[in-house]
Amino acid sequence: MPKKIGKRARAERQRLPEPKTYFIASEGTKTEVIYFRKFANMINEKYAGHEELITIPKFEIKGIGSSNFRLISDIEDIIRKEPRIYENVWIIFDMDDIPIDYFDNSISSAEAKGYRVGWSNDSFELWYLLHMEFLQSAIDRKQYTEKLRRYLKINGIDKYEKNDPRVFDLLYPKTKTAIKNAEKLEKKYNPNIPCSKKNPGTTVHKLVKELINLEDEIDKIKKRNKNM
Repeated sequence: MPKKIGKRARAERQRLPEPKTYFIASEGTKTEVIYFRKFANMINEKYAGHEELITIPKFEIKGIGSSNFRLISDIEDIIRKEPRIYENVWIIFDMDDIPIDYFDNSISSAEAKGYRVGWSNDSFELWYLLHMEFLQSAIDRKQYTEKLRRYLKINGIDKYEKNDPRVFDLLYPKTKTAIKNAEKLEKKYNPNIPCSKKNPGTTVHKLVKELINLEDEIDKIKKRNKNM
């Protein structure tokens, strides 16, 4: 192919990531997508009408449906076709029933490409449970579901369904508790051991902390303007 020359070539070289842009892609197509879309919508509602005061965050949230050892390349293909260059690219996946090496290699591969990973071992539902309790012993997926069902039933939701938007509404007020529990869990492990050995473990809270910071930023501006 001929090389691009002139203004077009310079323009492409000078393209920079747009500030406060997030591309969040998940292995799952239901639970993670609904959770982060609800979070993003809440943030956008807070920022609405304040465009002249602050940069408005922009989110693209996709459920890819690929297992994590294919997920990285699939996301790379999608991002390559996106018209926007994202400042923050996050990939969300869990251990799943795959060889241990695939899980660890997927994390390493994503990070080598400049992506950030919100992994969970064993299941994304661990992040949900950390809103309710500090879990430090490995359990299987059936037990995750059973625990969630009990908590949801206490709060008026008869059963746990991955596409139920009410789950986010229940969890959101407890987000800071979940972050605290996830950080406590993270400190339990030697940082040098493979992520596949950190069960239970998650880094989803690192993305959620960034989203909370976006909320805090606009809340401070609103408060300052109110007091002027």
